[in-house]
Amino acid sequence: MAVQPNQLSCSMEAFPLDSNKIELIKKTICKGTTDDELQLFIHACKKTGLDPFMRQIFAVKRWDASAKREVMTIQTGIDGYRLIADRTGKYAPGRDTEFGYDKEERLRSAKAYIKKMTPDGQWHEISAIAFWDEYVQTTRDGRPTIFWQKKGHIMLSKCAEALALRKTFPAELSGIYTKEEMSQEMCPAPEESSETISTSEASELQEMINGDEEFENKLLTRLKSAFGCAAFIDLPKDQFENVKKVIRQYQEAK
Repeated sequence: MAVQPNQLSCSMEAFPLDSNKIELIKKTICKGTTDDELQLFIHACKKTGLDPFMRQIFAVKRWDASAKREVMTIQTGIDGYRLIADRTGKYAPGRDTEFGYDKEERLRSAKAYIKKMTPDGQWHEISAIAFWDEYVQTTRDGRPTIFWQKKGHIMLSKCAEALALRKTFPAELSGIYTKEEMSQEMCPAPEESSETISTSEASELQEMINGDEEFENKLLTRLKSAFGCAAFIDLPKDQFENVKKVIRQYQEAK
């Protein structure tokens, strides 16, 4: 049975979302989510106190190559993490992030620090390390994306700080990830890449879309995020049938 917006709002006394706002979330911020996923997202909003309409928290559905299906992750930015921690009254920023390099002076790690006050009133410093190889977002051929090439220190330091914050405030931050942490999760590793589709198969996808430029742009954006595709011809061969299915589902829903 589908979950109605008024059913959700009844259980949301601690978070001010009426049925109209919940319906708006489902149509915009959580577009394409199932009723179960919507409930999970609303629960996360309630638990964290983050405002979905201010883009402090959002749902992302992307194709997961390992799961062979679209999955939803609940994400925020590093500022959202800091806000949640700050509301506990036991958080303070730590010293500047420290970076590690290899012999060729290439960035390899970032170590972030934060402070937490324990019940005895004492402040303690907590750190966490994020490694470049584990978090860098890459294209399908294994090269860092433009953003990671230009702002690698900023991106990796955000990942390290998120690790430190979640390590220190697990009850408040469990199940919520920053977009910087999740960027690589939605991209296939280079060794998992397969042969790309043929020209005729790319043409078949183009014909199925039948000139719907808005849908084509949205689909290519999704494929670029998941597989680094700039055009249909870049699509891995083992994803051909899956993309055809997505196009059919879209056409049937129109």
